[in-house]
Amino acid sequence: MRGKVGAAHFEMIIGFVFFIGFIMFLFLFLNPLSNSSLPNSALVGLHISFLEEVETELSSVFVDTTGGATPSGSCFSVDLSGVSFKYVTAEDNSLARKLGGDGIDSSFSGGSLDFGSDAGYFRLAISPEFSGDSLSNCKPFSNYDFGSVVEMKIVSYTELGIMKNRYDNHYDDLKRDLDVVDIFDFAIVFEGLPEMNMEPSSEISGVIEILAKEYVVKVLKSNGDVSNERISIRIW
Repeated sequence: MRGKVGAAHFEMIIGFVFFIGFIMFLFLFLNPLSNSSLPNSALVGLHISFLEEVETELSSVFVDTTGGATPSGSCFSVDLSGVSFKYVTAEDNSLARKLGGDGIDSSFSGGSLDFGSDAGYFRLAISPEFSGDSLSNCKPFSNYDFGSVVEMKIVSYTELGIMKNRYDNHYDDLKRDLDVVDIFDFAIVFEGLPEMNMEPSSEISGVIEILAKEYVVKVLKSNGDVSNERISIRIW
């Protein structure tokens, strides 16, 4: 009997040692307390939510109005209803430039575009980002041709400014709208647009582990300039 009791005790000790060893393996090699799937998923989700909040549409097309003499007066209009735009809506505004790079007055309304210029070759851009000009009494013009339409989703500089203001003044509301999990905080830092950096006003403790990922986005300004900007999205 004593031999059987001793063997049982030995088996319990061996089983306990194996159990402790298994737990140590989980903590040492799987490391569940760091780099878990939760913060990585939160980082990816923040990137998606960020783009949904600040993206706008940009449509551009080449316009040739050299097919005939333009009507006399300060401006003329062309019909855009036959152009297959994917993103253009009635609320959008236009920005037009001659091929030499000089900007001209233009106004987009009701499917037609008004040009404050004489005939020429133009690059026309349409987007909610633009403010548009005020033109009136423009006479219709029929001798024109369109090139291929180029359209894209692009980050709005104006919307970035709105988000920056919300980060500084209404952080909790913005965090909720971006679906950031309550246990995390976040920052968005721009390499080339420091005025748009969204960071805490005080330094983050060095003890806290920060998870970050970099992306490159196209940013559209109201003057028509487009730039590639590198951003760092961070959570901790």
